[in-house]
Amino acid sequence: KIGYITSKVQQPDVNDPMYENWELNNSIVMVWLINSMESHISRTYLFLQTAKAIWDAVIENYSDLENASRVFEIKNKLKDLSQGSMDITEYYNELQMLWQKL
Repeated sequence: KIGYITSKVQQPDVNDPMYENWELNNSIVMVWLINSMESHISRTYLFLQTAKAIWDAVIENYSDLENASRVFEIKNKLKDLSQGSMDITEYYNELQMLWQKL
């Protein structure tokens, strides 16, 4: 059903014999998406007509891409990171993990 959120499965014309099947599967995916969210969040997306529309709206609202506050937080962690009581492997792995997140 992933094709309903990636646009691999296109919405057929209403008169197409495959429309009912598409509509059923789209509704199932929409329910899965809505039910996977907390209720105060999901209410925002109930009015959207397709699973793809829900998916796109969620990505737009919650994507971490170009999230300035998250970048700031990671840079602060990198700045404050010190080996302390960690062995060199732990310290290196922590440093690498933060750089990858950044």
